[in-house]
Amino acid sequence: MFSPEDCIGIEATDYLMDLGFDFSVDSEYVGDEELDLELLGDDANPEHSAALEELFENTEMHICCTMDQYHLKISWSSAEILSVSDNFPAKILSTLKAFLENGDSIVYISNEKLVKMQEKMDAEVVNQD
Repeated sequence: MFSPEDCIGIEATDYLMDLGFDFSVDSEYVGDEELDLELLGDDANPEHSAALEELFENTEMHICCTMDQYHLKISWSSAEILSVSDNFPAKILSTLKAFLENGDSIVYISNEKLVKMQEKMDAEVVNQD
């Protein structure tokens, strides 16, 4: 449902995957009101719908990218980088920012695409013989 490709684009996702990053989704309530968790769990309560609406309207979704000790959190709605772990490789971060800022002008060929291209070229060579 929440694929990283829909948030940061195919090329940026492929780039991070080729480096070994795993993806997950998390959410964070950012509303001003304190939520009553018991109320949210009790759909028979007349205030349940209002509390549920408050939760959904004030929840931010995030794409989390992790590899070993490196962690990156990206806003689902804006593709803005929200947090980066200490000692995150500067080259990876700058390349990712380039994808996010200039996504339409950057072409990245993933390892998977390279394998498919090589297989196609090999098949063409065999057919020419």
